[in-house]
Amino acid sequence: MKKKLLSVGLVVFLATSIQTQAQRYATEIFTSNEVESDVVFGANVNPFSIPGIQTDPVTWNAEMDALNANIDNDEPFPTEYFIPTAAPGGDQTLVKLTSLEMDIYTPPGSDDVDDRPLIIFIHTGNFLPALFNGSITGDKIDSVGVNLCKQWARRGFVAASINYRLGWNPESTDPDVRRGTLLQAVYRALHDTQSAVRFFKASADNGNPYGIDPDKVVLFGQGSGGYVAQAYATLDNYIDEIANLPKFVGNNGPYVLEAVDGTIDGGPGLTRLPDPRQEQGVSKEIHMSINAGGALADISWLDEGEAPMVSIHSIRDPFAPFDDGTVVVPTTNENVVDVSGANVFIQTANDLGNNFAIETMPSDPFTDRARSLYGETFDYILPTQETITVASTPEGLFPVLLPINEPVPGVPFFNESGPWDFWDLATLEAVVAATNAAAGTDFDAQELHQQGLLGNPGMGPEKGLAYIDTIQGYSVPRIMCVLELEGASCGPNNTDDVVYENSTSVYPNPTQGELTIRNDEHVIRRVELMDITGRVVMNKVVNAGIYTINRTDFSNGVYLMRVIFDDNQITKKVLFN
Repeated sequence: MKKKLLSVGLVVFLATSIQTQAQRYATEIFTSNEVESDVVFGANVNPFSIPGIQTDPVTWNAEMDALNANIDNDEPFPTEYFIPTAAPGGDQTLVKLTSLEMDIYTPPGSDDVDDRPLIIFIHTGNFLPALFNGSITGDKIDSVGVNLCKQWARRGFVAASINYRLGWNPESTDPDVRRGTLLQAVYRALHDTQSAVRFFKASADNGNPYGIDPDKVVLFGQGSGGYVAQAYATLDNYIDEIANLPKFVGNNGPYVLEAVDGTIDGGPGLTRLPDPRQEQGVSKEIHMSINAGGALADISWLDEGEAPMVSIHSIRDPFAPFDDGTVVVPTTNENVVDVSGANVFIQTANDLGNNFAIETMPSDPFTDRARSLYGETFDYILPTQETITVASTPEGLFPVLLPINEPVPGVPFFNESGPWDFWDLATLEAVVAATNAAAGTDFDAQELHQQGLLGNPGMGPEKGLAYIDTIQGYSVPRIMCVLELEGASCGPNNTDDVVYENSTSVYPNPTQGELTIRNDEHVIRRVELMDITGRVVMNKVVNAGIYTINRTDFSNGVYLMRVIFDDNQITKKVLFN
C-alpha cells in the first residue's frame, strides 16, 4: 500500500543529532587538511578531436604512432598536442590530448600514519562540461566533492577528486548516437579512473608520498560518476558484457570497440593511448564502490565475488532510475538506455554475497532510517507507474525519500536527484561570464540558477551539508567494515560481534529436518529467513533463548538467516536438503 511521505527534515535531524567521541575514520579527528591541486596523473586523446580519424586517417595514425613513441621513450608529449587550435604560424596537430588532473586531500602534516585508506571521488556532469551539460555542476571542484574530500581527509583518509574526459552527444536526434556516445563517454571515464588508481598504487611503490595503503582503495561516484564507479567494479568481460548485449550494439556494431576505444583493463586502441603504468603491470584493483546517484549500465555486469557496493539514491530520481528503468538526459529529457538503479543492483550484490561484510551492521540512526524504508511502497512520478517499492533486504542502500516535486504540473524532471548539491550564485556568475567570453556562448547565470532551484528547492550550504553528513554517516562505517579498519562496527575488529557469533549455535546445518537456533547468554528477539533471491520467507518474533524452524515448511536450498538480539545481530547461511 502507499505510504505517507516522511519529513525531509529527518535528514537534517540525523545529521545534527549524533554525537560520538573522536575516533579515526569514524569522525573528524583533525580540524584542518592539506590539498595539492591540479596534480597531473596522465593524459589521453581528447574525445572532441576523434572525428579527425575520418577526415585524415593517415595523419591520425602517424600522430598516434609518434605519441606512442613518446610513451615508449618516457618522453613528454609535445605541447602542440594540448593546444585546441594552433596559434598563427604554430604547429597544428590532428590528434589533441587532454591532461588528466586531480586534487589530492590529505590529513595535516602532523599525521604520522603512512598506510591510510584512499577514496577517489568521481564528479557528476552528464559527461559534458559544466553549463554545456544543462547543469551548474560538473567538475572536480564542485561543492559536493570538495566538502566530502575535506571531511575524509580530516577523518584520516587520503582523498582525491579527479577530472576525466567527457564527450557525450545528448542532443543528437539519432537515439543510436545518443546511446553510443554515452557508453563511449562512460568507457573513457572508466579508463581515466583506472589511470588515477594506478597513479596512487605506483606512488606507493615509489616512496609513498601520499601515505596510502594500496590495498584499501574505495571509489565514490556522484551522479554521472556513479555510473563510472559501478562500471569500474563490475565490467570485466568485453564479449559477454558489451559486444553480445543488444542494447550496446548499434546499426554499425558494438558502440564500444576494443580495437578503437581500448581494452577494458586500459590497453590501447585507435583513439586511446596506452597507460604506461598499465603496461608496467600496476594493478587497477579497488576494494569498494559507492555511488550517490547514477546507476549500473546492465545488471548482467554484476558477478559473484566483486567488490562490495554501497549506494545513496533518491527514490524519485527522474534521470538515473532508482529501480530498473531508462536513463533520461537532463539537457533534452530524451530517453537514452535502460539501466538498473541501486534498488536492483544493491539487492543483487547482497544476494550474490558480495556485501557480506556489511550485511550485519549494528543499529544506528542512519542504518535504522535506511532499513525502515526497505520493503515499503511509495507514490511514484511516472504516469505509467503509480508506485515504487524499495527492495526487501538491500543492505548497503540508503534510499533518499523526498516529496514529489512538480512545479510544472505533469513534468517529473524537477524531482530531486542530488539534494546534496549546492552552489554559490556569485561564483556561478563569474564562471558564466568567463565561459561566454572564451567560447562565445550566451549562458545566463540567473536563468541557470533559477532552473537549478526548481530541481533542488531550498538549495544552499545548510541543506547540502546536511545531506553530505548523511552520506558520511551511512557510508563511512561501511567503508570501515569492508576495509577492516580499527574501530569498525562489524567484522573481525568488533569484539561484540565475535561474542554473539560464538555464543549462538545453529544445528544441525545442513538439515533434512528441524533447524535449531540457540543462545544461552542473550535473548533472541527475532529470526528472519531469506531465500537466495533476497525474498523474506520467514520473520518470526522469538523473545527466548532457543527457537526451532520446521524444515518441511521450506523447499531445498541455501537460505540466509538473520538472528536479531537487543543490540546486535548475526547472519548465518543455512542449507535445507
